[in-house]
Amino acid sequence: MLNLDKRLIDDVYARLMISNDGLMADNLPQELNTIALSTPHTTLAQIALLSQFDEMMINQAPNSPLTHTPPLPILNKPALPSHLQRLARQVLAHNQLVYVVRTLMMIDERGYSVPPTVWLPPKFMLSKLDGNQNYHEYFEGELPSDYLSWCAWVDGYHNQVVPDDEILTADNWEQWYPSSRLRLLKELRRTNPKFALDLIAQFAPKEPAEKRLDLVAVLAVGLSDDDKEFLESLLKDRSQKVKDEAKRLLARLGVYGEQDGLADELFDELEFGASGIAFKSTKNNKQRETRYDNLQKVNLFDLAKKFNLSLKEFFLAWDFHHHTKHHIYGSYNQVLSERVIGLLSDDELEDIADDLIKIVLKENHLYYWGLVRARLPLSIRQEFAHKNFLKGKNFAYLIGISPDTFDMGFKALQVTTSYKKLAHNIKQWQEKDGGYINTGSLGEQILALGLMVNQSTAKDCLNALYELGVDKTDPALQTLTLNALLEPLKSP
Repeated sequence: MLNLDKRLIDDVYARLMISNDGLMADNLPQELNTIALSTPHTTLAQIALLSQFDEMMINQAPNSPLTHTPPLPILNKPALPSHLQRLARQVLAHNQLVYVVRTLMMIDERGYSVPPTVWLPPKFMLSKLDGNQNYHEYFEGELPSDYLSWCAWVDGYHNQVVPDDEILTADNWEQWYPSSRLRLLKELRRTNPKFALDLIAQFAPKEPAEKRLDLVAVLAVGLSDDDKEFLESLLKDRSQKVKDEAKRLLARLGVYGEQDGLADELFDELEFGASGIAFKSTKNNKQRETRYDNLQKVNLFDLAKKFNLSLKEFFLAWDFHHHTKHHIYGSYNQVLSERVIGLLSDDELEDIADDLIKIVLKENHLYYWGLVRARLPLSIRQEFAHKNFLKGKNFAYLIGISPDTFDMGFKALQVTTSYKKLAHNIKQWQEKDGGYINTGSLGEQILALGLMVNQSTAKDCLNALYELGVDKTDPALQTLTLNALLEPLKSP
């Protein structure tokens, strides 16, 4: 063991810093001088060695035993080609989750995964990328399942190993990362709903409230009368959110709860006008506030019956435009939409999908679509995206509602209103500002475009934007460039 104290290190270190190579320091242990003499630059070697000793003396031992972290899980697909990794890293550094997820989806669809030097799920994104996966309410797309093992690793689930057979059972329940478990439960609800129910009934009571709520919400998939008994038991749950979720699911099964006097009270304050059902006009702010509170509490099935309507008919008869204009305390529309959509079955929502699309397009408010989107078939969601595309919505808007890429060539794309608007805005930018587009709304639109077209169209888009004056190194072109250069992996 070398005998070096702090004062000696500081003294020798100071003299070495002003020495020339080859001038050996006095009082330096022979062991270090021997190592230093074997290098081309002895003074630098001595400085490096002393710095290491200094660091070792300053650093204190940890207060508790060090935790062993196992290696990061290896993904199943080959790594993204090295010449594209820097570009992918720049794209994945984006702070908007939709661009991160859609980029990873594109890379996954081409047959690759990203290495951890390119991207690891940051801690602040974990609650959005997994868990109850509420991000589905805000945009289309899903993190490729391979990366869930990385989410688990970053989140500290180091001792949990996903079984190779990928079958969720009571015996291996604890081995699964929560988001992986939720995905498998949803799959089980489609193939073996009774087994999934038994697992949820066994393990949900042991979970904290938020995780318990996530598990109960899974029962919405394949909901049937077989779930009634368990859902009714949850009406005594210690969490109000779990109770409310159980009530919503029971309502879809025809268990509506007790009648209340609020239905009569609200019925007297509503009228069926030329544009639909709306509250009678009033200038009394207190009355408006009371109506808002009552709408959150009333048994909506009873209220609909007062108009001789089913709940879905009542919802479609609601005058959304009137309440958008006149309610000042909060949106009547928002309260009604949240409650009714939670009470209708998946089949009922699919029945009124066309009408819902008309309402959302007319009111131009994606919030209502976000409430229902995840429960509708892919075909209906794609139809909604297509109708917005025909209306000329910009690509930053479209990427959030489009389940799939636009499978069209550049000739078809360039005559669309959405692309024409983008090209016009780029021309205006060049005339007014010039230089990199980089950030802002225009940059977001180009980034979104790069994730919404196929590889061939991406190449043509790049050439077209070059002709419009966009610099080839502009960061706004990163997704288009990655899309154009990323060749699909060829099968062996």
